[in-house]
Order: sequence, then structure tokens, then C-alpha cells
Amino acid sequence: MYRAPSGDHDPGVRGAMLADINQIDWVPLAEGVKFKLLRYCEVTGDWVLYVQLQPGVKFARHKHITPAEFFITKGVLKFERGEAGAGVYGYEEIGEIHEEAGGDDVTEFLYIGHGPVSYLDENDNTLFIGDLAFFKSAWEGEVPENIVD
Repeated sequence: MYRAPSGDHDPGVRGAMLADINQIDWVPLAEGVKFKLLRYCEVTGDWVLYVQLQPGVKFARHKHITPAEFFITKGVLKFERGEAGAGVYGYEEIGEIHEEAGGDDVTEFLYIGHGPVSYLDENDNTLFIGDLAFFKSAWEGEVPENIVD
């Protein structure tokens, strides 16, 4: 049974569901970054976000411990591999490190995380882990760490 989107969005609901991004409030994640937690699964650790980056904001250096996928809906996301504009799908493999990921314009994208991301210092030491628990805490208004440079 599908649950219709509503103002009472429950991203942790089990089973089939619908999430209308037009009916879900933005939550601040860091200076210049806000997101909507569309879905998560306690069993698999997967999490799905709709993210908005303001111009000039870049995610801090990070490594994908597990794969991730994204789909750009607005603007251009720039990173080592190139530029991904509206309509572009991307897959990020295990072990991929991003020194810079950001944009010059307002950029929005769907992000599907299949597990944790490790935020790193310049010597590859882990500063903190961005995972399901991290994004659930942020969704509830308690941002544990700063994910932008």
C-alpha cells in the first residue's frame, strides 16, 4: 500500500511510499546547504536526500566508503571528474575521494547514499562519518558536524 505524501512526512516508513519534495520543509545542514530527508532504511543503512547548495559552497573533503548515486535537477555540480548539470545522473564508487564538490550557482540534486561517507582531513584521517545516524540527527535539528569547507 502506498502512503500519499503529506505534511507529516515520515522518511523512515517501512514499505512503499511517496515523498513529494514540494510538501517537505527544507532543513539546514550547514552554511549554504539545506536538505530534505526523503527516505531512509534502518535495515540497509541507505538514505535518500534532496539537497540544495548555494553558490560557492563546497562539501568538505570526503571518501565514499560505500557507493552513492546522484541526479542533478538544477544548476551544475562541479568536482574532479567534471561538471554535472541538470539532467545528469552520476554514480560514485567505493573509495572515491572528492577534494571539492560544489557549484557556482544554486544547485539541487537527489542523492542516494548506500551507506557511510568518511569526511577526511588533508592527511586522510577521518574527521567524522556521514551516515544514516548523522542525517537523521540533522533532520531532527541536531547537526553533529560541519560538512562544508
